[in-house]
Amino acid sequence: MIDLRHLAARYRLGLQDSESLVRIADTLLEEGRDTPAIIQLSILESPVMADADPLFERVCAELSVTVPTKDEAVDELLRHHLESIASGTCQPREGLQVVMREIYSPHFAGEPCKEYVGDSRGMQHLIGAYWSYDDLMERARQVSWDGKYGAEAIARWGDSVRQYARDWLQKYEHVA
Repeated sequence: MIDLRHLAARYRLGLQDSESLVRIADTLLEEGRDTPAIIQLSILESPVMADADPLFERVCAELSVTVPTKDEAVDELLRHHLESIASGTCQPREGLQVVMREIYSPHFAGEPCKEYVGDSRGMQHLIGAYWSYDDLMERARQVSWDGKYGAEAIARWGDSVRQYARDWLQKYEHVA
């Protein structure tokens, strides 16, 4: 079953294009949901966001799904990605790349820091780990993680990232 709340969060952050909104409507129809807005959105030809946006928001309203605010969407998607990393359903490197591309860089990279990059949202350890990965790969004999080098360092790095994600989830359990 489609997670419309998650898709609405992605929509709010500009991570859905008009074609993906039409595909969402098609999936909802396949699931047996056929409200007027879903039908209208599914039959849009050559969809543009100016047409798809209001229809998608009506779809959400008709299905009692609130489109989150930007801050709520940031928190929700951040939690989603960190849960995937922490649980092991997503590899740490790929998960951090998505977090940086979809959430951190466009939405809170410019927020003032108290001491470390990303500390405004408790992301300092994850962001540090993200930037450390390339050094571990490119200079495997010079750069260590947890006292280890090469493949063992990368494995420990992944363990650390999963733990940072679990720590964030525990600390910010009230978010989203």
